[in-house]
Amino acid sequence: MKRTGRFTKLVVLLALPAILVSCHVAVAPNPNASVTPTLSPAPSPSGWPSNSASTSASPTIEPTVSPTIKPSASPSLAKMTLALYYVGKTNNGLRLYREFRSVMSTDDMGLYSLQALVRKKNHPFDMDYYNLWGNGSVINYVRYSGSRAVVDIAVVPLKVGAEAEMRAIDQLVWTLTANHPSTTSVTFTSSGKSFESFAGHVDARQIFSRELHYEVLAPVWVDQVAAVMTSPVIMRGTACTFEAGVHWQLFRNGELIREKHVLASGACPVRGGWSVNLGMLREGHYMFAAQDISAKDGSVTQEDTKEFVIR
Repeated sequence: MKRTGRFTKLVVLLALPAILVSCHVAVAPNPNASVTPTLSPAPSPSGWPSNSASTSASPTIEPTVSPTIKPSASPSLAKMTLALYYVGKTNNGLRLYREFRSVMSTDDMGLYSLQALVRKKNHPFDMDYYNLWGNGSVINYVRYSGSRAVVDIAVVPLKVGAEAEMRAIDQLVWTLTANHPSTTSVTFTSSGKSFESFAGHVDARQIFSRELHYEVLAPVWVDQVAAVMTSPVIMRGTACTFEAGVHWQLFRNGELIREKHVLASGACPVRGGWSVNLGMLREGHYMFAAQDISAKDGSVTQEDTKEFVIR
């Protein structure tokens, strides 16, 4: 038994250098390594680019066994920008306002945006807007066929009137079509079957599409701004107003300090962009208001405000 043990040790000692030499052979890196994508206006899950780097093995020593198991590449998260539509009051009734969200996901943007909108904890950044959803309804799936999408939703009935029910449907339609641009029409099902209504006023069995923007969207928007900003400050937005006019006001610590007009790039029925350069601002708490002024009596028919701080 002792002799056998010595012989075994001798074999192990003689084989050890060969094992060490074999372990020294370089192995090419995984060609399916993921690359984190950068932000884009309409992002989508990235592919898996090949890694061009390679390491050749020693010319005299080659691995005797090729690897048979390769680590599977898991999809990397992509940074996506979602457009979500909320509701606000105007003199002409309820209208939609748009906000953006940056999220990390590999999901379909249309489906993800609807799930985000309907989620209970989802609230607009601007406290002047509100969400008609978040009542417990759940988006199950979205199926696309050409330019049409079928949205399956576990419906909890909305307790709203006819106008609000229509705006709630518009929230879904405008959000989906903004984040999945190839979709132009939407139908709704619940557990795969059509249903009569979301709130008892509007027939949910019809085909929905975006209505005329000036009948659904608020006349004036101010684009989202950061809570804390640095000078110089430029405010931007869009508008569909009479003769493209947008009246604006700037308040500092509750006091009106500036008031002027700006023209959008197009007059209604065209929705055009506008911008106001406020220049260098002192430290303080500010509120910027963009307003649609009635052509009949000069009253404010609708306004959108944004608050920010200069430090």
